[in-house]
Amino acid sequence: MKSTMMISAVVIAALGVTAVAASAKEGGKMRGMRGQMPSFEQLDTNGDGFITAEELQAKAAARFAGIDTNGDGVITKDELTAHAESQGNDRMVKKLDHMISRMDANGDGQLSVEEMKPKGDRTAKMLEKFDTDGDGKISKAEFEAAQAARADKRSERKAEMFKKLDTNGDGAISQEEWDAAKEARGFKAKGDIQEN
Repeated sequence: MKSTMMISAVVIAALGVTAVAASAKEGGKMRGMRGQMPSFEQLDTNGDGFITAEELQAKAAARFAGIDTNGDGVITKDELTAHAESQGNDRMVKKLDHMISRMDANGDGQLSVEEMKPKGDRTAKMLEKFDTDGDGKISKAEFEAAQAARADKRSERKAEMFKKLDTNGDGAISQEEWDAAKEARGFKAKGDIQEN
């Protein structure tokens, strides 16, 4: 019983990480560095009660400048590593080489502002998604409604994941269910010995 409760707690924690990763994935190329969505107040830099495209673009530029610690207009692996470590993002540190090779269009081992830009106009997409009244800016009510919708989607994904893992439907994930899920994803089950 204790083992089942512990496994359930671990799964819930893992689901939280999965949900964060999934929501981060929706953000485009800078997903690993972005972390949590800034608050309305952080984005409404002029304090007028609305977020505009200009404020979103300024936030992205400030984020780039914050990572580009020497101010040379490019981000190096060392700068990315320092930023990720300062955010406590060990997972990102492990993926930096892949990220740089994928995004480094000119092959110089550094990322410029242009190389860091996600495909498409993310600012326009955010405005389109959040700006429900079509006035070209995001009010606090629109921002909060969009955040609530995102939280609902994350909760639904967590519930779906738990339901998939709980194959016998008893409301708990047993060691056997956990091992079966890991094995289905290509991981060794508990007790299996890895050959050298």
